[in-house]
Amino acid sequence: MRTKNVFSDRGGGLARAPKVNANGVSRASGWVLVTGASAGIGRELAKAFASRGYDLILAARNEGALAALARELVATHAVRAKTMPVDLNLSGAAGAIAAALAEAGVAVDILVNNAGVAFEGDFATIALDDHLRLLQINVVALTALTRLLLPPMLKRGSGRILNVASILGFTPVPRVGVYAAAKAYVLSLTESLSEELGGTGVSATALCPGATDTAMVRGSELGKPIPAMMIMSPREVAELGCAACLKGETICVPGVANRLLTSGVPLLPRRLVRGVGGWMTAGGWDRIASVMRGFGTAHEGDGK
Repeated sequence: MRTKNVFSDRGGGLARAPKVNANGVSRASGWVLVTGASAGIGRELAKAFASRGYDLILAARNEGALAALARELVATHAVRAKTMPVDLNLSGAAGAIAAALAEAGVAVDILVNNAGVAFEGDFATIALDDHLRLLQINVVALTALTRLLLPPMLKRGSGRILNVASILGFTPVPRVGVYAAAKAYVLSLTESLSEELGGTGVSATALCPGATDTAMVRGSELGKPIPAMMIMSPREVAELGCAACLKGETICVPGVANRLLTSGVPLLPRRLVRGVGGWMTAGGWDRIASVMRGFGTAHEGDGK
């Protein structure tokens, strides 16, 4: 495959994170690779880990946005930040990332598989190339990066994997069927890994956000009916996901309403599960919101 400027130092040079902060408190150290780091939840996840003292490798297609974020992280948190402009839709992109990291002598302590795309519409009306692009980025690249970077973690006896799934991974959802199916794969793979990795010092966490204030949701027709009280900020989601990852939790579903929705799905017959997915795209969000008004609007996360 061909890549452009696969691995580079950004942000006005590299700044080594000190072992202690200004108050003499020990800080975390190690490298975190975040895919899809240029915007949305990925950008906020990078900030969350940097605020805890981790050095960042920022991967996405938008080189300018990556460079700006790297400079911000270096200036704000005194961490090191490297950028890796790459298109995960290209075959072999994950291998190129792993090779570049090895050549640079960078060992990834935490892998954050956040990159993803979504296409909306009836299955038969969405172009085949779009379906395949979604699977390449959301499933194939995630699987490849995990397979390539997990063995060194196991050898060291420490590491974390954070896969960004979705509450849509708990149920089939019409008009975003391939996206929901891909997120179900991410959730299932992460849970399987969590069991396999028990006792190794490495953990796998699935972050399953609901509606989040990102460009993906704002540009979605299905997102328009969702009441404002049901939409979380990327920063809220990222902070909860980062904390769950570092604790080694297997599943993190941010938000009370999202937890109510996902906790009930496994108890339903499959026919009703399919109905839940259709209900979510046909005004069901308003009914969920009306129930939630009786409980307040707290958005705390839940680790499982």
